[in-house]
Order: sequence, then C-alpha cells, then structure tokens
Amino acid sequence: MNDEEDLAAEGYAWGFARQERELPEEEYRAHMRLLDEVDEEELEGLDLKDADDYVLWAAAQAFEELERHEDAIAVLKRIAASTSPHPALDYPDILFRLEELLKDRGDYDEALPLLHRVEQIDSNLRERCDERRAEILILRGEPAEGLRLFEKTARAFPDDPWVPLRAAWALLTSGSYGEIPRLIDWCEKALKKVKHEEEARAAASEIDRLRRESEARRKRRARLDPEGTGPPAGLEAVKEDILAALDAEEARLTGNPPRTQDARARAEERLAALHARASKGWDDAVEEQKESLIAEFDELRWDVVGVAERFGIELPGVDD
Repeated sequence: MNDEEDLAAEGYAWGFARQERELPEEEYRAHMRLLDEVDEEELEGLDLKDADDYVLWAAAQAFEELERHEDAIAVLKRIAASTSPHPALDYPDILFRLEELLKDRGDYDEALPLLHRVEQIDSNLRERCDERRAEILILRGEPAEGLRLFEKTARAFPDDPWVPLRAAWALLTSGSYGEIPRLIDWCEKALKKVKHEEEARAAASEIDRLRRESEARRKRRARLDPEGTGPPAGLEAVKEDILAALDAEEARLTGNPPRTQDARARAEERLAALHARASKGWDDAVEEQKESLIAEFDELRWDVVGVAERFGIELPGVDD
C-alpha cells in the first residue's frame, strides 16, 4: 500500500500502514492492542501515568467506545496539555474531539478556547472553528447570532450539507424549531453537489433523520399548546407527554447546563421523575400486552438516561 492509499483516520497524521512501518514495533502494537483488544476491566487497570500522547489517544478512543466519556475527556485533556507532540498524531483533530465532548456535556466555556488553539496550529481550519463556535452560540441560547455565523461559514463550504445539518441539530436540541425547514432546504441543495456516493448517502440519511425528528418534536409541542389538538388517548398520550417533557428538559439543560450542586440536584430530580413515568408506562404496556408500546417505553426510558448522562447526571436506581 502506498501513502496515497494509506489514508489517516481521525486523530492521526499518518495512516496505520505508515505507523506500523515507521514506529517501533512495540509502540505500534501497544497502541493497536488498546484500540482492538483491551476490555473495560483491563482498561480501568491500566497505568497511564507516564503514557505518551500516542498511547493516550488510543486510550481515549477505547474509553469513548465504551461510552466512558468522562474518562475520555480526562485523557484528552492530558493530550491537549502535552508539550511533547507525537509525529503520528493530528492535534487539531484531537482538540476538535475534546471540544465536541465538552460541548455535548454543556461545558461551553471550556470548549471555546480549544477552537482558538486549533486555529493557532492550522490557520486553514478557521472556518471549521467558526462552524463549531456557531453551534455553541446556538446551544447556549444565542440562535440569531449563531445562525449568522453559520451562514458566513457556509460560504466557505457551499458543497457541504453537514454545515447546515450541524446548525439544524443545534437548534433542535435547544428547542428552537422555526428555522429548521429552511435549513433542511439548505442541506438538500448542498447535497446535490456532493459527488462522493457514500458521503451523499450518509448525508441524505441524516437529513431524513433530522426531518423526522423535527416534525415529531413540532407535533409534540403543538399538542401541548393550549389551543392545540391535545395528545392522543391512552398510553400513546402518556408516551407523547413524556417525550414533550423530555424535549423541554433537554432544551433547558442545553441552554443552562447544571453547574452548581443545587442545579444538578434539581435536574436529577426532574429527569428521575421522567424516568419513573416512562417505567410506569412500560409496566402498563406490559399489562395491556401492547408490544409496540412496550418497546417504545423501553426506548423512552433509555432516552431519559441518555440526556442525564450527557450532562454527567447519574439517575438513582438505573442499571446499565
């Protein structure tokens, strides 16, 4: 395999064939073992105290694969603070990954300086950094300013449907639905310019998922409106009511992430109540032998857990 075919994966400046060829065998094999072979128990027992960036990047990916996001963040922060860069790694990619994880849990003030660091390393990534800044503006409750920055950024990437997709998902998560139809149109126009078939399919699938989710959330909000039609009857009504409450709670926590002990306790109480309601709905669906609703309430319980975990909240009495 030549270097043109040996494409580097996310976080790497070198492809794996070049890593295997140019790095010491023991170093490369230790890295690959962390990626492919180490289980959760062994990962927890690893001594990473003196590990270099190359090993830490493998460990961070392993933690993420296990959805151990707090551990991944801790390891990525060590790489971000490193003064001994490894030649096989792409540091802007790694900083973007840390920014993404911090943003997802609402640590916007920690995430933003990482984008400045990326620009310092590679000024060609300025527009990509602005795209992520725009997303954070929307998530923290400044949708108009965020959209203005997205539109400015999009001029640099007119053929990239993922730019308006990022904007639309940020709006959806923060509970702002009005601009989403326009953004979907924008996505579809950009999609027509994508020439790579696999990339086009992935973007089209994401656009469809966005359209379905935004329509579902819009309908749930409309049913709860005093002048709306109201939810459907029975357990379906219970499910839709819980989903609407979860939409609102996610938007609340996205715009104002819980940072104090008191705020976290209140958020935990609200999410635990939603989880209890979803569990009660599951029990009732089992009693009524409604198979589709059994599955939907089970998924809903885990949706509540997912929102809690995003903000580092552990719900009591919930087993993995």
